[in-house]
Amino acid sequence: MNLVYYTLSVKTGIKIMKLLFYSPVDLRAGLGCERWHCDVTNSLTDQFGYEIQIVSGNIGIQRWSDDYLTKQLKKIRYERLEYLTIFSSLVPTFSVVNKLYKYFKWADTIHFIHGFAGQDLLMAFIKLITGKKVVVGHHAPILHSSVFHNWYMNNISRHVLKFFNAHMTLNKKDKKLLENWGIKNVHFIPSGIRIEKFLSLPRTSHRKLNFLSIGRYDTPQKGFDLAVRAIEMFNKKYPKNNAIFRFLGSGGSVIDDASSNNPNIINLGYKKYEEIPGIYKDSDIFLLSSREEPFGLILIEAWSSGIPVLGTKTEGPLDMLIPNKNGWFIQNISSQEILKGIEQTYHLWINTPQTLRNMVSFCRQTGQKFSIDITAARMRKLLRNHVE
Repeated sequence: MNLVYYTLSVKTGIKIMKLLFYSPVDLRAGLGCERWHCDVTNSLTDQFGYEIQIVSGNIGIQRWSDDYLTKQLKKIRYERLEYLTIFSSLVPTFSVVNKLYKYFKWADTIHFIHGFAGQDLLMAFIKLITGKKVVVGHHAPILHSSVFHNWYMNNISRHVLKFFNAHMTLNKKDKKLLENWGIKNVHFIPSGIRIEKFLSLPRTSHRKLNFLSIGRYDTPQKGFDLAVRAIEMFNKKYPKNNAIFRFLGSGGSVIDDASSNNPNIINLGYKKYEEIPGIYKDSDIFLLSSREEPFGLILIEAWSSGIPVLGTKTEGPLDMLIPNKNGWFIQNISSQEILKGIEQTYHLWINTPQTLRNMVSFCRQTGQKFSIDITAARMRKLLRNHVE
C-alpha cells in the first residue's frame, strides 16, 4: 500500500529532518509496536516538523484493514515491502533491497525495529553502502525462550549491533545487557500511548472484583497458561468467590478452553482499539502474568485508567511498578505465585476496599509520565544530541 505523499510547509531556508522508520512486521498486524509506530511518528511530525516515511515487511497476522491503518497513520506515508517468507522468516529479494536502499538514501536518519534474525545484517549492509545514520529500537525481548534466537543474539547480533549509531531500549535491563556487550550510545526511552482517552475514564465500584488481562493467547511470553492454572486453583479454594477474570486477545485455545470450564473466566476475544477504554472502565485490577514483558503499553493504559497492576517481576514492570502505590508484584513467575497475588488483592477488595480507591490518583499520575508526546520528545533529544 502506497499512501499519498505529504508535504510539510515550513519557512524558507529551514531544513526538514527526514526520518525513515522501518519494521519487519506488517503494520496491519495491529499490536503494540504497530500502534506505537502510528502514534510516535504523528507526534514527531506534529511537535517537531519531521518528514517521516514508514516502511515495513509483510510478516504478521493481519488484524487491521488497510482503511483502518490509513486512519491511524493520518498524514504519515507508508509502504509495505513484499519479502519472500520461509518458515516465518523474511528473505529479501532484489526488489526489497533496492527499495530499502532508495529509502535510506532519501532519509537523514533511520530507525529500525530489531529482533528478527538476519534483519540487522540487512540494515548494516544498507547502512554501509549509503553511509546513513541508524538508530536501533529494541521493542522485543533481546533474549527469550527460543534457542535459535538466543544463539543468534549471543553470537551474531551482539557484534553487528556495534555498527549502528545509537540504540533505544524500553527498559533498563535491556540497556544494561547491551552495554555489557560493549555496545555504545544506548538510551533508555520508555514507550508511550495517547493517554487522554484513558485519563478521562471515570472510576466506579463494581459488585464483583473484575480482573483484566490483554495480549496474544498463542504466545508463552504472556503467561496466560500460568494465569489460567492460578485462577482454577483460586476457584477451587474459593468456590463461591466474587471475582471475574476477563481476557482480551486472540490466537490459540488456552483461554477458549478455560472460559468453557470456568464461568468466571470471560474470553472477550479481539477488540478494536476504540473499544478498549470502555473495557478498562469496567475493570478493577490489571493482571499481568507475562514471562517476558519488555515494556507493556497495556500497563500504561491501565494506569491511565486509574487501575492498579498485579504483575510479574519482568523487565518493564520493574521500571514502573511501585508496590502498594500503583500495584503489586507477583514475586516469582509461576501459577502458585500468581494465585498468591490474586488472593492478596481479592482480600484487600473485600476487607479494605478503600485501599483500591486510594490508588487511583497515583495510578493516573504514573500513566501521565508515559504520554506518546513525551516519548517523541525524548527521541527528538536523542536525535539532536547523538545522531543529527
